[in-house]
Amino acid sequence: MTQVPAANFDALPPELCLLIARISAAKSDHKTQDIIRVSSINSRTRNMVVNTPDLWRKFTLSGSTSSHRLGRLCILRSGNQTLDLLIFLPQSMAQEKRVYSFLKCFNLAAPRIARLSIRISHPSSLNIVNSLLSRVELPTLKDFDADYNNEAHEGLDRCVSLPSRGANLRSISLTGVQTQPFGQFDLKNLTSLYLGAGQHWKWMSMSIASFLPAATSLQELHFVGERGMFHTYLDDDELDYDSPFTLPALRSVGFGNTAPGFISSFLRQVNAPLLEEVDMTAPPRRTYNEEGEEVFTGWLAAVQLILHNPALALPAHTLKLRERDVEYDPRNMFMFALFLVVIFPNVSSLEIEGEFLSILPICGTLADRQSQRMPQVWRSIEKLKVHCEFDQDSREEYEELLTGNLRSLKEKGVMNLRELRLSPDRWFQSPQGRVNLEALGKLVGLVILEDSD
Repeated sequence: MTQVPAANFDALPPELCLLIARISAAKSDHKTQDIIRVSSINSRTRNMVVNTPDLWRKFTLSGSTSSHRLGRLCILRSGNQTLDLLIFLPQSMAQEKRVYSFLKCFNLAAPRIARLSIRISHPSSLNIVNSLLSRVELPTLKDFDADYNNEAHEGLDRCVSLPSRGANLRSISLTGVQTQPFGQFDLKNLTSLYLGAGQHWKWMSMSIASFLPAATSLQELHFVGERGMFHTYLDDDELDYDSPFTLPALRSVGFGNTAPGFISSFLRQVNAPLLEEVDMTAPPRRTYNEEGEEVFTGWLAAVQLILHNPALALPAHTLKLRERDVEYDPRNMFMFALFLVVIFPNVSSLEIEGEFLSILPICGTLADRQSQRMPQVWRSIEKLKVHCEFDQDSREEYEELLTGNLRSLKEKGVMNLRELRLSPDRWFQSPQGRVNLEALGKLVGLVILEDSD
């Protein structure tokens, strides 16, 4: 048997060794140990890796003193590079010595931290973090991400402090933790905001109310129920604003697993003259807490609320509908479609995927039931994008949805389509494909095939 000779790393060019180190650093995220392993290949590689400052700018501080030693090493070797720091504290740091070591390392890094990510699960860890953020200057911090995963912690103290009241931040992500109610913030540089709900935990409306109006440069805004539905403590999900306010730079807003009452309340309070895109993921039709009590208000209540108290008119925009891994019966899908038509009347471009294909025939049904109180059913839509993979058994259904329903919608004056974009699949591209592109072209004008990615 022929023996494969051992790899001779000394024969590798320095540029390749450095490339290996960079790939390892990119894949390891904040795990410094992987960079140290690469540096131990041989003396030449070690010298090159140790003297490349940007390889050492990302590291983790946890409750272990070994992470503090590695952190100080990264601070030293990163030179003048800005730092990307992850604080990972899943448990309480009971020993005073560990707390002191943690604080000392953080203070060394503070002047150069550009991105700070926090993952904590214990109230004492939240207290430590808030103590740091309230007293330590972070002059280079631009991106702040805090995630607090604790089901038992409730009350007004489930809050995180924003360094310098957010003055230099360009992006903020808060999941399971909120800002201080009625706080004063300086968010003039903020362009991206992500607010996530925790399991069995809701945001306080006054926290959002004091936070959003200060973000005058905000371009992207997302409300997401990552570990539960996103809604507020108030029963009707109202936001507590004295009067509507304007987000003059907002171009994109996302509602992921967000209560419809909150969505309607938000859109009655916020004027977004430059809005271009709404990204929507439907929550489940019902959600129950651990005691079996229903905590989801439903689509119909939000529809009735918005008909009596209309939202501020949004400009023409794209509506993206993303599927979730849940099943919708026809009645609940109908109520969801009714909510969308009422709350987003000025949609000019619609993107749908997965189970939301059934919204097409529902729009025709809604047009048949047109009333004086109901807005016209999406007559301003000129572009439709269908993003979905289909198997051999579903192609007849796909053909009916695309041809029969689009023809029906055109006859009823719904969706004045001029462009249709489709994601191809294995049967769609074959000569035996069932979808008639020529017929679709006569219905909508322009048909474009896109990659499914």
